[in-house]
Amino acid sequence: MAMATIKCEFPRHQAMLTLREPHYKGNGVIEYEEVARVPVFVWPNPTMDGLFVVEHQDGTVQRVQPDSLTFLGSKELFDQYDWSQQ
Repeated sequence: MAMATIKCEFPRHQAMLTLREPHYKGNGVIEYEEVARVPVFVWPNPTMDGLFVVEHQDGTVQRVQPDSLTFLGSKELFDQYDWSQQ
């Protein structure tokens, strides 16, 4: 019996993912500092725990908090914006 290959694609949205690192203060408070922004594709629906699945340019995926994402409405705006200035 021949096996059929089925390709399933989800519509994904372009966004920038903000990467943050924790910095500990002397009084036990943790502050997060933005260290980079990277372009990602965001899957259309959040997970059951409210996280979004993002796909990086190298094909890896991860779950992220919604406040780490900045969506852009069009490919033209996405490509024109210089995130290094933020």
